[in-house]
This record gives sequence, structure tokens and C-alpha cells, in this order.
Amino acid sequence: MVETSLQVIDAFIDGERVDANALKAALAEPAGRDYVVDVWLMREAVQREGAADAAPPAAAPAMMPRRDLRRWAMAAAIAFALIGGYAIGYRTGGITAPAVPVQTPAATASAPPATAFPVPAPTRVIQLEFHPATTAWGD
Repeated sequence: MVETSLQVIDAFIDGERVDANALKAALAEPAGRDYVVDVWLMREAVQREGAADAAPPAAAPAMMPRRDLRRWAMAAAIAFALIGGYAIGYRTGGITAPAVPVQTPAATASAPPATAFPVPAPTRVIQLEFHPATTAWGD
């Protein structure tokens, strides 16, 4: 494909990869240099115009929507409750009520309570013996 000198200059300005010798030859001609200047000025004008069109309208004062404000207030209330609860627990040492000594009833020797129904005698007794020196895996 044979490229003209102006196509080589276009490709260079577009950021494409071009042959350095072809670009030098294109810029050696007066028409090539004039073309570079014209294309560059035209691109600059288009970019300025595009930037002016894309400018946002006058910004309104930055205010949080009511919904976002409510969420932040709720998050702050939860954080305050958590921090307050931690601080109160830390200051009191975790004690919420005074310790009351537990009174145990005196042990009395008495007969076991009568059962509601008679319990039969065992038919088989299983005795378990534990030997801490051996394990179940045979080690």
C-alpha cells in the first residue's frame, strides 16, 4: 500500500506508528509542513470546542440529599451507642450487680427419694478401664 506524504503526517498526528524516513520525507516538503500546522490548529480548535460543550452547568451548592444525611445520622447514633456501652463497661469493670454470696444447704444423711416406679435390676454391667499409657490407635 502506497501512502502519500499527507497520510503519513495524519498517521503521525493520530499517534500511529509511522516509518521515520517516510515522515522525514513528508516534512521535507513545504506542503507537508503547512499541512502539519493546519491539522494541528484544527485539532486544537475542535478540542477547545468539545471541552466547552462538555463543561458541566453551574454547580449548585453542595448539599447532602436528605436520605444520605439520615443514613449518616443513623450510623453516628449506632457508633455512639457502641462506644458508650464499651466505655461504661470498662469503667464499671463488667460488674452490673453486687455479688450475693450463695448459701448452700447443709448436707443431711437421708435415704434416697422413692421413685415413682420400680427400677429393674441390671442384666449386664459394663466396666470401662482407662489406661493412659496406651492409645486407641495402638501406638
